[in-house]
Amino acid sequence: ISRDNVEKNRLDTYAIKEDYLLAVAFAYYNVLKARKNLDIADANVERLSTYRTAADKRLRVGEVTKTVLLRAEAELSGALADRMTAGNSLTLALAQLKRAVGLKDDVQLKEEAPASKDVSPINTYQAVALSERSDLKGLNIQKKQAEDQVRYAKGAHWPSLSLSGVYSGLDQSPPAGTINRESIYAGVALNFPIFEGGLRQAEVKEARSKEKQSGLLYDDLKKTIEIDVQSAYLDLMTQQSTLKFMEDQLVFAKDNYQAIARQFEFGLANSIDVMDANTLLVSAERKVSDTGYNYQMAVMRMKRATGVLLKEVLAKN
Repeated sequence: ISRDNVEKNRLDTYAIKEDYLLAVAFAYYNVLKARKNLDIADANVERLSTYRTAADKRLRVGEVTKTVLLRAEAELSGALADRMTAGNSLTLALAQLKRAVGLKDDVQLKEEAPASKDVSPINTYQAVALSERSDLKGLNIQKKQAEDQVRYAKGAHWPSLSLSGVYSGLDQSPPAGTINRESIYAGVALNFPIFEGGLRQAEVKEARSKEKQSGLLYDDLKKTIEIDVQSAYLDLMTQQSTLKFMEDQLVFAKDNYQAIARQFEFGLANSIDVMDANTLLVSAERKVSDTGYNYQMAVMRMKRATGVLLKEVLAKN
């Protein structure tokens, strides 16, 4: 039982390491997401600055009213505020990442290629989880310990056999006439309980109760793991499908903004059209960024749910 308990503690430590790695991964992607939002905010400021300059030129030649320039300046001020917020969010995300991994110096993150978008059937993930999850293996060991504990409690009903042997030697100078220099004797004792007030039976019942409890916990964890995998799978499928739609929306939003901006230069579109097109573009860029990193986080969550996260990290390193 003690040997099995050492193995169970090792598996529990393994599960804690996986939870820690998942937290680090989430902090890592939060930094990338914040950095991307800052890039989007910078691009938005640049576009609105260009638009504000164009509106000022058209106002000077009398093609537009001053309200167009005021609207452009207001939108630019809002974009500058958004950029400030994005910068602060990036600073906070970096601080949280350094706190998670225990770093004090500044870090430079290198973004890896996105994970593969191939998704296996849910039954495959559930089968992997039931065979790889360390917490489930730990409960299986605990279940086995409870079974052994029942056997151990039943063994208290059996008689106990005690064997003893003694050798004694005496060296005395000058020796006495009646000295016994060496003596050897052995003893055998057989002890068996006659009446203990039901203590042994109570211990056996308690062990059986714990055995049943361990079995129920094991079955409950299996069901919980299946739900975790299903939740991670649905999240993964949702992010994957949403990402495809968001990427299409971004393409349309870019083309729409470029067309509206060109029309505004030639007086074929008004300021409201430009602002609407720019708002749509910024929204599409943010949605693509958020959904893309949410998809990467969903992949990591699926690896944790199936119990292969730490194994893959160790294999890479």
